[in-house]
Amino acid sequence: MPTITEKASDGTSTILDLGDVEVVLSIRAWAAVIGVGYSSAKRMLANGDGPVKVRLSRNRVGVTASAHRTWLASRRIET
Repeated sequence: MPTITEKASDGTSTILDLGDVEVVLSIRAWAAVIGVGYSSAKRMLANGDGPVKVRLSRNRVGVTASAHRTWLASRRIET
């Protein structure tokens, strides 16, 4: 089951269980999930090399967990 760990400024961590809920990740959170920097993630999305984005507000864009999984599956390499 996918989870996200958030670290608070006081050093404590919270683990969020994504379960069956459609979660929207910020671009920064998505970058952390795939292990790239924020600028690289933004560049990937701008070039169309990432998952489908969703507009959350006028100035906020995110990636749904399901779009991330679909994108990840499309990048599988057969060895």
